[in-house]
Amino acid sequence: MTRPAVALLALAVTLPLLGACQTAPEGAEPQALLPADADPGTYWQGDRSQAYERAYVVARNPQEWSDLWARVGEAAPGPLPGDRMAAAVFLGPRDTGGYGVSIVSARAAGGDVVVGYRERVPGPAQAVAQMQTSPYAVRLIPMAAGAAKFQREK
Repeated sequence: MTRPAVALLALAVTLPLLGACQTAPEGAEPQALLPADADPGTYWQGDRSQAYERAYVVARNPQEWSDLWARVGEAAPGPLPGDRMAAAVFLGPRDTGGYGVSIVSARAAGGDVVVGYRERVPGPAQAVAQMQTSPYAVRLIPMAAGAAKFQREK
């Protein structure tokens, strides 16, 4: 048998085994609640909110949705869909530009939801605008009855 044929045979045997290692057990529910990319109309972020402190906010009803957008300083972009809740992270005031936040994941953990977010911090040599900012991110996620826990990711 030639060397390329041996390599191809080894690959044919190994690939199915690797795929089996990555497959969830039969009957197990997927833990990830969000697609990798946010759909338009389900994700908002910016660097100018009315939040005067760091806050993690969840909105499950129209009043909470309205209150969340009051923290942003804008009118809600529309009604909160009945099958969704909103998760929001407000960083609070920053003395310069260059800061930001994004909601990158939501996963089920028991009856709760863990919302993963990332913060962007300007580097020491990065040129930034000398103005006060207050970054925020809001994302719609599937409705869950349990507590929402926010976790900073790297």
